[in-house]
Amino acid sequence: MSFLVLMTGGKAGERYRLVKEKTIIGRHPGCDIVVDSGSVSRQHASIEMKDGGWWVEDLGSRNGTIVNGEILTEQHRLEAADEIGVCDDRLVFTVGDTTPSEWVSLGGETDESQAVFQSHDEESMIVSQLDIPRPSADEGISQNAEAKLRAVIGLNRALGASLSLEEVLPRLLDGIFEIFPNVERGFVLLNDVKTNRLILRAKKLKNAEEKGGLRLSLSLVNKVASSQTAILSADATSDSRFRLNESVVDCNIRSVMCVPFISTEGSVLGVLQVDSRDIRNGFSQDDLEVLAGITGQAAKAVEQATAHDEKVAQEQFKRDLELANRVQQGLLPSVPPEIEGFEVFDFYEAAHQIGGDYFSYIPLSENRLAVVLADVSGKGVSAALVMAALSADVRYTLAIEADVAKAVTLLNASFMRSGWDDRFATFVVVVLDSTSNVVSVVSAGHLPTYLRKADGSVESVGFEEAGLPLGVDPTYVYEAAEVTVTAGCTLVLYTDGISEAMDHKQETYGLNRLEEILSGPADSPAAVGQRLLVDVERHAAGQVRSDDMCLVCVGRPKNSE
Repeated sequence: MSFLVLMTGGKAGERYRLVKEKTIIGRHPGCDIVVDSGSVSRQHASIEMKDGGWWVEDLGSRNGTIVNGEILTEQHRLEAADEIGVCDDRLVFTVGDTTPSEWVSLGGETDESQAVFQSHDEESMIVSQLDIPRPSADEGISQNAEAKLRAVIGLNRALGASLSLEEVLPRLLDGIFEIFPNVERGFVLLNDVKTNRLILRAKKLKNAEEKGGLRLSLSLVNKVASSQTAILSADATSDSRFRLNESVVDCNIRSVMCVPFISTEGSVLGVLQVDSRDIRNGFSQDDLEVLAGITGQAAKAVEQATAHDEKVAQEQFKRDLELANRVQQGLLPSVPPEIEGFEVFDFYEAAHQIGGDYFSYIPLSENRLAVVLADVSGKGVSAALVMAALSADVRYTLAIEADVAKAVTLLNASFMRSGWDDRFATFVVVVLDSTSNVVSVVSAGHLPTYLRKADGSVESVGFEEAGLPLGVDPTYVYEAAEVTVTAGCTLVLYTDGISEAMDHKQETYGLNRLEEILSGPADSPAAVGQRLLVDVERHAAGQVRSDDMCLVCVGRPKNSE
């Protein structure tokens, strides 16, 4: 019998028995294994029985499927302990009666075979334990380790000269292999503060050709991490309870040292484990003390390197945001267009460095202009990416289809095919005809478009014809409303950053107040827009904006007759 074991989230440890010929993993409630995450596709991946084995396949998901740390590009035959990554969730393929508690996956940035913890009672293996204090400036090496002092000093210098974890961890393992010639395997696991799980971050094998899954003892590592003590473990293969332990038998492990990394604040940063198969030259108490001293110094280097890496990542993220902001600003109009007899006013401000609101002006013919405005669900980079793709689709569909309602219907179908999954967008397009002064309005679930008339009265346009947001139903057919814009009339398009702006009492600006402000004195689209923005700013004074603000006012000034 074969199973998938969920290793992450609130349901970690839950087993899914593979009984169907094809098992679907995805976000949709109808899937066999439901992974409730917005980044997971509706039908993300499948596990299929064929040719006497189980095969995993990505089903064209937006974010891809990972198997043993590599992106899945074709069907992969699963082997015991293979790890399947579905966005932030991980499942391990097991065969037989293995229980969830016996296997805990280790992720990590490694292109080698996956590492798996195996849980067994280690008490009979423990020969010596050593309390590990937090590192201090005057920490030294035990007197009985003087023979190895020179190598230790060299290692400390190397660690002190390292800035990033990519440098610190390999140098640490290289130095340990030099200090302890009998070490055959070394592993560094660091705590992931987001998941509070130990992640394999570095390893070194004396035999570079050693193959197979890397196995570590869960109970030993947990004991070291929880007790903050260094442990020397003797011959594992001589203990009767380990004769059937696959990880011990396969690797023929004889001696193990496992030491925690302790931060200056006393918390566990991670664990270092080294082991050997040489029964004649196993590790000693002196070795454990030396390794503990090394790890104490290494903990400082790990802390400093982690802080350095975080700073570098933050700076890179900031640069990426700045670049994305420049790209996004390049997609938005720099100045309002000129169209005979009409005046256009616009305003855009993202709540964050980049946003999901979008507006544009698209010339359709000599006397026709499309004004489009959209609000993509979500915020930040992901929303901006959807917005960028949507802007290209809008131009294409309006170019190939003269009927604006049919164009929006095509746009919606294209949006659905793009595989944005949980994303949707409210959208409105207004097509101006400067010859007839007739305006066509198509709304896809967007906020009401208002028409402010010359006498100050305000009415919504296209409310009855408004359809579903883009990305909800691929077969939906949209309808257009038409209205004649006379002198003094202004059409007002906006996003919810305006109507839902909060004051200090957490009360929204609201459509009633918006309509009231629009009815006030104003003789041009610019005057209407500026009056509205001033009032919204007054309402939300002193409050941090939580949503993007976009406003477009288009109409005919009173003196345009």
